[in-house]
Amino acid sequence: VGDHSYLQVLAEGLVLTGIAMSVSGDSRPASGACHEISHAFDLLFPQRAAAHGEQCGLGAAFAMFLRGAHEEAVDMAGVLRRHALPVLPEEIGFTPEEFVRAVEFAPQTRPGRYTILEHLDLTTDQIKDLYADYVKAIGS
Repeated sequence: VGDHSYLQVLAEGLVLTGIAMSVSGDSRPASGACHEISHAFDLLFPQRAAAHGEQCGLGAAFAMFLRGAHEEAVDMAGVLRRHALPVLPEEIGFTPEEFVRAVEFAPQTRPGRYTILEHLDLTTDQIKDLYADYVKAIGS
């Protein structure tokens, strides 16, 4: 956080996201599969949902993996871990089966959105297999 160039990139990213949301008139530019997964946790497990940012971070790393950006997903998981943030559902109180259920349900949380989840239209078994590959890739 003390690095000026890091803060500049972070600030520019936040400003550009705000501009994109203003231009589009909604939160779509800043609300992808990671947010759908977080909303699914909130809806399916309302008494147990973790912090929104934690759920989104986990969802973002998994969504990056789903995009085929495996190296970037591993890097993202590394950054999250470095800051003591969760990268696996067990780290926020959910089982892998509950995570699979949340990912499967996620597209229903934001009708009209189109994220990697809608694009892939995964079955439960595909999500299970991809989650197992994700866990292997990022290490536990």
